[in-house]
Amino acid sequence: MDAKPQNAALEALIQRNHAARHALAGQVQTLRHRMDLPARLNENIRNHRTLWFAGSTALGLLASSFFRKKSPAPTAAPRSRKGLVGLALTTAFTLAKPAIKSWLWKEAQKRILPRNTQRPR
Repeated sequence: MDAKPQNAALEALIQRNHAARHALAGQVQTLRHRMDLPARLNENIRNHRTLWFAGSTALGLLASSFFRKKSPAPTAAPRSRKGLVGLALTTAFTLAKPAIKSWLWKEAQKRILPRNTQRPR
């Protein structure tokens, strides 16, 4: 009779061990799922597509407003001379520019850059 109660107690311990392992395996699986961030993110995106789309759109608009160049203040266009007198003065000045530059360069050479002339001995 002594053998049956020990076997019953042993069977109860085996059943208890099996139940504990089964519960522990479930907890390990749950912990692995909680620690797997890419899988959780993928699952979250699939389950809440509209929220992710709206959030990414709003964030994109906000980021683009930070990096957008400020538009310059509108400036008034300079008033151009109209008429025959303005056209004549503009043309004369354009044609005279090379001659004026040449004259200024010659004068600068005369006054600023003295010529190296050697005196006879």
